[in-house]
Amino acid sequence: MQPTPSAHWLQNKRITRSQSPQGLPLVDLQGAFGTARFSTQGAHLMEFTPEGQTPLLFLSKQTALSPGKAIRGGIPVIFPWFGARQGHPESPMHGLVRTRHWEIAEIEVPEEGPAKVRLTFKSTDETLALWPHAFALSLEFTLGEDLAIRWETHNTGASAFEFEQALHPYFPVADVQSASVHGLEGAAFIDKTDGMRLKTDTADAVRFTGETDRLYLDTVSVLALEDPASLSRIVFGKACSQSSVVWNPWITKAAALADLGDEEWREFVCVEQANADRNAVTIAAGEVHVFEARYMRQSTNETNLSSAQKFHSSI
Repeated sequence: MQPTPSAHWLQNKRITRSQSPQGLPLVDLQGAFGTARFSTQGAHLMEFTPEGQTPLLFLSKQTALSPGKAIRGGIPVIFPWFGARQGHPESPMHGLVRTRHWEIAEIEVPEEGPAKVRLTFKSTDETLALWPHAFALSLEFTLGEDLAIRWETHNTGASAFEFEQALHPYFPVADVQSASVHGLEGAAFIDKTDGMRLKTDTADAVRFTGETDRLYLDTVSVLALEDPASLSRIVFGKACSQSSVVWNPWITKAAALADLGDEEWREFVCVEQANADRNAVTIAAGEVHVFEARYMRQSTNETNLSSAQKFHSSI
């Protein structure tokens, strides 16, 4: 008798399944690639530290690790709308899938080389009651020296639908006030801190001097989060993603968020890969949309982003 897929991967001592004291399901991985923690709620990569590096992701010490509660940090998965659903104030923020259970389709943690995790979610009667479209999602994470994510959206219904999507990663910084995001000069953005006004970014970089919440449109270039206080940068490449988001709550909003420490706003920046607003995707019945993202840490001793360009073209 062949073991079930879940029984098979549970035989790997480099994979541990547990739950938080509040009952949130957790999966921990440890191997030559480094360490990682997932929750099957929301296909949420909560923590990832590549071997020999510092953590790639920020996770709030105050986040609720309770079933049905959004996790503050790591990489939340947003679908099929971004932010508040227009015309539907009763709908949950950021869509239907970030607080629902996903199935583990595959986990590989070999003795050498990168780890791989694939999780899947299919529309249910409950999601169809909230959003009347049948779909299936697959997220595949490849964890090595860098992090690659492949997101497939399948239209399993009989008619086309439009959707928004985003990966909402939280990245640690040593000092947000000296951090900056590069690669968005000249891009149009919706400023959510200024009445949703459409603006053009004329600065050479996004710097943080107050609450920042910007949805950049029609953006496909390589971005970099520079953190001079830690002598490092994180570079972002993507494919089939036309929007980018830069967010930090700053002092007042951080104090109002129960799942974020009052001073933790200093410790992270969100640089998100998305398809939102006028970059929403329309997918025909039976078709598949593939979205990819990749994150790589560099030392700021590397003098330019030429390696990032090669990194981006490899997606």
